[in-house]
Amino acid sequence: MKNNLLKIVALAVLLSACKSAPTSSAKAEAASAKPAATKAQPNNSSEPGGHAENVYAAYLSNRQIYFEYDKDTFRQEYQNLIAVHAKYLLSHPQAKILLQGHSDEKGSAKYNFDLGKRRAEAVKNAFSDHGVKKAQLATVSFGNAQASQDCPDEACRKRDRRVDISYGVK
Repeated sequence: MKNNLLKIVALAVLLSACKSAPTSSAKAEAASAKPAATKAQPNNSSEPGGHAENVYAAYLSNRQIYFEYDKDTFRQEYQNLIAVHAKYLLSHPQAKILLQGHSDEKGSAKYNFDLGKRRAEAVKNAFSDHGVKKAQLATVSFGNAQASQDCPDEACRKRDRRVDISYGVK
């Protein structure tokens, strides 16, 4: 009972501390518009560790785009990932990335090399569509040279059908 009472008091204090009265209608409009803009634009948060910053960082830490078997077009679900990396590259014009195309071990080495190259080029084109300069983008194909050895099933092979985004390229 005492614990519940303490929680209620703490909640009341928190809620009353959040109350504030704007001094003018212009300030009220600016205050109500500002949080929406911050949420819509990741990494513009003035608070380190804020939700928008965490989402932005999570996208930037994800550097793999997966493909279906024998396909060189990526799924729609990777558009946001590419957009966030593109935004980073646009705001850091000195940054460069290497897009590394991979394939699974099915098929000939030449075919898989070409498939890896087409995959890397597809991702490069998506970055270009977002306005990233071609000088910031490089591609390479590893084909099936780095594929998991002795993949027993489809789940294993799916991990090899990808493009890796690698920063720090000179």
